[in-house]
Amino acid sequence: MRIDSQPAYILHCRDYRDSSLLVEFLTPEFGRVSGVVRGVRTKNKSARLRRSLMQPFVSLVISWSGNTDLKTITHYDSYSPSLVLKGKQLFSAMYVNELLTRLLQHYVENPEIYTLYQWVLHSLVQSDQIEVTLRRFELRLLEYMGYGFDFETDCETGERILPDQHYRLTVDRGFSLVPQSSLSNSFSDKLFSGQTISRLGNDEYDIDTSRAAKHICRMALRVHLGDKPLKSRELFAKT
Repeated sequence: MRIDSQPAYILHCRDYRDSSLLVEFLTPEFGRVSGVVRGVRTKNKSARLRRSLMQPFVSLVISWSGNTDLKTITHYDSYSPSLVLKGKQLFSAMYVNELLTRLLQHYVENPEIYTLYQWVLHSLVQSDQIEVTLRRFELRLLEYMGYGFDFETDCETGERILPDQHYRLTVDRGFSLVPQSSLSNSFSDKLFSGQTISRLGNDEYDIDTSRAAKHICRMALRVHLGDKPLKSRELFAKT
């Protein structure tokens, strides 16, 4: 099988054998693609030039061949200049790449996730609200993967979420009402006010809503990521 001229971004890259790279790409039509880029780790000028394109956050066009899960990258070229990401912008983009590498299955078409990835990269460059940008990305990613939340309806009763009530989040089901009489006996780290939930559903962020969104996303992503920590999160702890 041969695929030509597919838009792509690099999610992860590591040395492979003597002179090659093993690269994880994100594409719109084929999702996450694993491919070998051969002969780019030698010292000649041509290899250095070709390897210079193998960088994250660069829009590429790639072609590949192969009938196994590990493809051979036969051609690649840059489609647009690399984005300039610094400090927390860069760490956040690295977090996004690691998250997608860990969560996405190989060769599952999802052009919405590809478009979302383009959006989050450009938003990190242009916006100073990095935390809000990441929460919007995480929530939309969960939605596109089929794990999104209903921010309008109680998952048990089907009734509308009320702003003056509190709700418990069960990750695989959604938000359910906690009676006032039970609030003192409930785990507060899983409770959210109806007002906060509604604001998230309307994509309205303030300090409290952003904090709640981070907690919701951590709860949801932990289910799919397992116990292995994300290496990119360590970068934030050092800043």
